Amino acid sequence: MIYLKSVRTALKRLPKGSDAYDHAYNETMQRIEGQDKEPRQVAKQVLSWITCSKRPLTTLELQHALAVETGTSELDEENLLEIRDLISVCAGLVIFDEESNIIRLVHYTTQEYLERTQMTWLPNAQTDIAYTCITYLSLNVFETGFCQKDEEFEARLQLNPLYDYAARHWGHHAWGSSIETRQPILDFLESEPHVSSSSQAMMATPSTYVLKDYGQSMTGIHLAAYFGLENTIMILLKNRCYLNIKDSRGRTALGVRRVGGTRR
Repeated sequence: MIYLKSVRTALKRLPKGSDAYDHAYNETMQRIEGQDKEPRQVAKQVLSWITCSKRPLTTLELQHALAVETGTSELDEENLLEIRDLISVCAGLVIFDEESNIIRLVHYTTQEYLERTQMTWLPNAQTDIAYTCITYLSLNVFETGFCQKDEEFEARLQLNPLYDYAARHWGHHAWGSSIETRQPILDFLESEPHVSSSSQAMMATPSTYVLKDYGQSMTGIHLAAYFGLENTIMILLKNRCYLNIKDSRGRTALGVRRVGGTRR
């Protein structure tokens, strides 16, 4: 790929220092901006997810994230993009790491650059990621709610690759943004089956995904409290959700926040 070679060549020629790479990266981002609308949007989505995700995403997780259409209740698999296409539109800023099975930034300075210039190139990254996660967790496939067997839960994880990440981190991306009070989040938190399926993935042990208590679950206000979404909680209270309602472990929303709630 000529883009990748040009970026690496430019990086080698530049002096060291926090701002030394900006010229090469600015030129690359301008090249991305010069693409047609669809590849430009895909490139910015890829860069947003890689830069802002709370953990590295597998390639399949990233493909599913990019396939989500906001406001839909089904995932159209025709939207799943090929790895080569995801790399191509990013003009040399990302590479596919076969050993770890992730698409990652080409250099550690790329992450530093994109974080410094996020408001210029990726101003809506956190909001867009939060919307994507909420849309994914609201898909019809999760409307049956809590899985009752390990095998059923494991199958749900395998068939829906973004499920684990979305359940664990949607609130981290939503925290502090205007999306907290928007209707998609409120609709999700007021849907008992979608909340229960999301909380199940959030509470499962990632290393084994063994469920010790099939009856445990949270309410929407518990989830909002867990992630510290204070504005969301206020609206839920106005909608007659009760702060002292208890989850299956007997915890109130405030108790859940004290036990597990971290904003970042």
